[in-house]
Amino acid sequence: MTASKPPFNEVKTSKPPAVDPQSQPSAQSADLKLDSATLLEYVQTAYLNADEWKGPLTLHQYLDRETILQETDLTKDGGITGWILTSDALPRNPDGSRPILASCESIHIRAYIARGGEVEKVQAHGIASVFTRPEYRGRGYAGRMMAELGKKLETWKQPEHLTSPFSVLFSDIGPKFYARHGWNVFPSSHIHMPPLDRKTYDTAKTALSAVEDLTLADLQHITTTHYVEQRLQEQSEAHPGTTYVCIRPDMEHFTWHFARDEFQSKLLGKGDPKVKGAIHRETGLGLIWCRVYAANEKDFQLHILHSIIPPVIQNSPDTQAAMAALLLRAQLEAQEWGMAAGVEVWDPTELSVAAAQKLRTEEQGQVEVITRDEEHLCSLRWNAEPDNKDQDIVWLANEKYTWC
Repeated sequence: MTASKPPFNEVKTSKPPAVDPQSQPSAQSADLKLDSATLLEYVQTAYLNADEWKGPLTLHQYLDRETILQETDLTKDGGITGWILTSDALPRNPDGSRPILASCESIHIRAYIARGGEVEKVQAHGIASVFTRPEYRGRGYAGRMMAELGKKLETWKQPEHLTSPFSVLFSDIGPKFYARHGWNVFPSSHIHMPPLDRKTYDTAKTALSAVEDLTLADLQHITTTHYVEQRLQEQSEAHPGTTYVCIRPDMEHFTWHFARDEFQSKLLGKGDPKVKGAIHRETGLGLIWCRVYAANEKDFQLHILHSIIPPVIQNSPDTQAAMAALLLRAQLEAQEWGMAAGVEVWDPTELSVAAAQKLRTEEQGQVEVITRDEEHLCSLRWNAEPDNKDQDIVWLANEKYTWC
């Protein structure tokens, strides 16, 4: 959210009135338009969508959280834009705001495209908070908004004459709606592990490698972006007919998630979450994580934002043991922070799956790699070469740090 004055949570407003059914325009009306929201309108979108996304927070706590998030390095100074679908043919609200028929946000993100061993740094967009108030659902407003947004983001915040090569979003309503507007679903998978109590952890860790906790200061010295650049270079060189895309696994993304975690952890009386992950020093393997607080405590979960895997690492018994020790530490963290739903690892590598298997007993059977088909679907709209419909595109590292 834009770093405007007054702060987001100090804007005096409330949920705006709905347009009466007889006056609601057709989604095909030429009077409808997508426009960036004013600060007042942007805050009103939060009043409208709070019940959908505030989780365990009150409305005002939700506004406080959004204020903090807009001040992170990822989103400050215009890094995030609030969008509304509106109509100048409709009368304005008494406070001067325009009617909000649908709304969403876009975040300006740094990313990569790799082809034939060449890695290019690009500017892309992440889309979040797509919302239509209940009074307007079924009228096609969200579809109209997304159709216009896709075109708008091709040039939004880009240097003159350049096109943003792609935008991403994470669908919670299945694959079809967003695909109609160009955001196609990419492989969306994860593995799940239960929380682990201290006694079980202390026993299990004796058979594994030693790992160390990571703090925010430690993360500053880990070259996550360098690792992924090397991986992009190697894979695109090995597969010259494939285009690889990747969102930068950088501190801007990590700290956005940490800010959310820290605000809610402290607010809910759980303390200051200083441990941001764990590392196996000998191999350089590591995990970066955050706590996610859902509306119900049973759904609280530790999410692995990013798996740190240096390019020299191969899937071997030794590296599996190191990764297993890291995953075990994540399970303990989930237990100690009341993450009843355990640990979730998006886009797990073969190494991660094999490591998770080492932590299971014979009775527990095989690790299940879950393919998501309804929620959190990683979806990408390719703008760079619209005429090349059959282009083979691989989204590398579509891990939880990419979610917005």
